[in-house]
Amino acid sequence: MRGRKQSGQAMVEYLIVLPALIMLIFGTIQAAFIYSAKNSLNYATFQAARLGAVNNASYDGIRRGLIRGLTPMFIHHNTDADKEQANIEAGAEVDNYVRITRISPTLSDFSAFAEFDSDESDYLIPNDNLMYRPATGIQDANLLKIRVQYCLYLVVPIVDRLLSAASSFNNANIEGSFSGASQNAVPGYTDICQAGRRGIVITSEATVRMQSPALRDSEACGTDMQCL
Repeated sequence: MRGRKQSGQAMVEYLIVLPALIMLIFGTIQAAFIYSAKNSLNYATFQAARLGAVNNASYDGIRRGLIRGLTPMFIHHNTDADKEQANIEAGAEVDNYVRITRISPTLSDFSAFAEFDSDESDYLIPNDNLMYRPATGIQDANLLKIRVQYCLYLVVPIVDRLLSAASSFNNANIEGSFSGASQNAVPGYTDICQAGRRGIVITSEATVRMQSPALRDSEACGTDMQCL
């Protein structure tokens, strides 16, 4: 009789511990995926900044660099066809689930230092003879700083619902607080995780020195890219 009671008690304890154990295992797996994706996003953001620096800080250049950096996340086989498909998938992710913010140069920098370029039909911040220009102001305006926020699709069952709900609830303070100008343009969760995607927003920033005159890119600012 005592053996039966002990057996029944062990079963009850097992049923209590099992859900917590499953959540721990699933959570660990999802955390590994998020960590890997964050590293990939850091690399892709740096690539985006580098390509943007030689392409007038334009959205098109930043976008191409970001797609190039994210493509390895979607490669499953070492074939040309799979690499081409991965590039298409990365492009779709960037166009639908990424928010790009150009933190520097700011729109006020263009108002203060830019010159109108008739070929581009837009304003450019000079990038030549910087050693002879003032130490402040235009020097800082020749630093390209971008922030990339990516809605990472969550694939682990149960955990995906919990993390996406938490990220949505966190809304205006995604992944902690940002410093300086970054705080001025933190979009809502639904602006990045569109169409009801169950995901979590991960963020990366990169800063590089401009290698070409920065273009205001009036058409992209406010539509494809957020400009501070």
